[in-house]
Amino acid sequence: MAWNEKVLNLMNERNINQKQLSQLSGINESSISRYLHSGQKPRMDVVVNIAKALQVETEYLLDEGETTESAYNTISTAIARKGGELTAEEKNQLIALLIGKDGNV
Repeated sequence: MAWNEKVLNLMNERNINQKQLSQLSGINESSISRYLHSGQKPRMDVVVNIAKALQVETEYLLDEGETTESAYNTISTAIARKGGELTAEEKNQLIALLIGKDGNV
């Protein structure tokens, strides 16, 4: 998936419009629109600001082919950042997902 499609999907998931993304990222709204609709990748500092505004890793936005390694990095970073906020039940659910239905790791 192209980086701009990922940004648009994240905006939809978070119910954020272009103006709000502009405010959160510090990037003017016309630039946001150009990047989202042209598919042109912006400078790295712009990608970093957009990633921070959407609370994702820059790697996620730039990686056009999701690999096991990049998926692992995205997930492990999210858990490291927010793991302390999970309830015991949520932690157990994550462990169960990792172990799988057959009980093997």
